[in-house]
Order: sequence, then C-alpha cells, then structure tokens
Amino acid sequence: MNKILIHERIKMLYVSLKFCSTQHKVFTVGERICINQERLQWLHILTNPESEPRSVSVHIELKITDITELIAMGDYNIFQEDPLLVELLTTNDLI
Repeated sequence: MNKILIHERIKMLYVSLKFCSTQHKVFTVGERICINQERLQWLHILTNPESEPRSVSVHIELKITDITELIAMGDYNIFQEDPLLVELLTTNDLI
C-alpha cells in the first residue's frame, strides 16, 4: 500500500472512532482497541515500511464501512485530521 492509501486508511479509522465517540456508539471496547492497533500500526509503517499491517476483522471492517457511508450521507462535521498522523508527518518531515 502506498503512502497516500495509508494516510486515507488512517483517516478513515480515526473518523470511525470519532463518530463512535461523538455520534453513535457502534464499537465495543475491544473493537475500539483493535481499530487503534491497526491505526497505530499504519502510523508505524509510514516510518518503517518493512513492518506488516495489522488489519481489523471482517466484522469490524463492515462496521467501519457502514459508518463511512453514514458520514457520507449525513451532515456530520467530524472530518478532522488525526492528531497522531499530523504529528508524525510534521515530526518526520513526511508532509
């Protein structure tokens, strides 16, 4: 996966978590942990490309897809930059 796709995936995971926190509780605590593990692994891969991704389960991925579709159809103003991604890009001059 190239860096642009990795950035998009990180943003999608972050927005899904943000939606769950602010709009509608969708994920269990364990699912949130899995999403954050994938998100942080992608952040790690940006600076260590030889690392392997840790994808969420198919069940969680379906929930993420549903949330993404809800956000696209609704008037949710939660498209914010992932603060960890912004910090990583700034700190490592990856912008």
